[in-house]
Amino acid sequence: MTTITTWNKRLKKIYTEVKEIEPLLTAAINQYESMYSHGVKKIMQANLKEIMVGVPKEEAIELLGSKLLDVFEWDDILPVVKYSKFNALIWAKRIQRELDQQDEVIRYYRNRLWRIHSLLEKLEDAYRKNDEKKKVRKVFELMHQVTYLIFLRPYRATNIAYLIEMCFFTMSKNDFLSLLTIDHSKERAEEVKSHIDSIPAEVDFNTFCHFVHDWVLEDENKDVFFTILSQTNVEAAVQRYDKYKLDQVKSS
Repeated sequence: MTTITTWNKRLKKIYTEVKEIEPLLTAAINQYESMYSHGVKKIMQANLKEIMVGVPKEEAIELLGSKLLDVFEWDDILPVVKYSKFNALIWAKRIQRELDQQDEVIRYYRNRLWRIHSLLEKLEDAYRKNDEKKKVRKVFELMHQVTYLIFLRPYRATNIAYLIEMCFFTMSKNDFLSLLTIDHSKERAEEVKSHIDSIPAEVDFNTFCHFVHDWVLEDENKDVFFTILSQTNVEAAVQRYDKYKLDQVKSS
């Protein structure tokens, strides 16, 4: 039979684990925010560089204005003779891959917190049954802290999908396909071929979204643009699911 002493030891162990996770999760989120900020800057730089292609340096400085010096280094945005208009999209793809990797770290700590939350529920129930009111209060406070950490999310000043839309240039079908990692699985071969055949000769932003987000042409393991375009909906869904799990706990 489990004793109060055993429960107390478990509570102490959980408390120590939460104290260990909190700074690690916070650091992981801060790193994500830093990576995101850096990525947004790179996308904007690529966009500005494309806009200013062929413009004389003196004229570019006058057009861009000195205030941009507070944000960008001139060498990063001053015009060049030739610059790919797809560089902003390529940067977005690269950055999203890095963010996905960092998000794995955040999810690892969040999953540990969910496991802790489950253990605390059991401890709370055990203490209540034994009328250990002070311990119930301690468990409740710790659960409140764990819940706060579970819902902690990185802050984003803007959305990469919005930046893509801002810097999007109409492209050819071949250019569009070259940016994607197409799903070549046997299961979807006929479906994907049909979608590719229906892509128009020129691809604008709405067409880009349609084939990337609605028809999902990318390989499911490398669907970077799909992730970017889905980001807002995905995050909302994750938060709704987290809330649902907590509501289930409260009602049980």
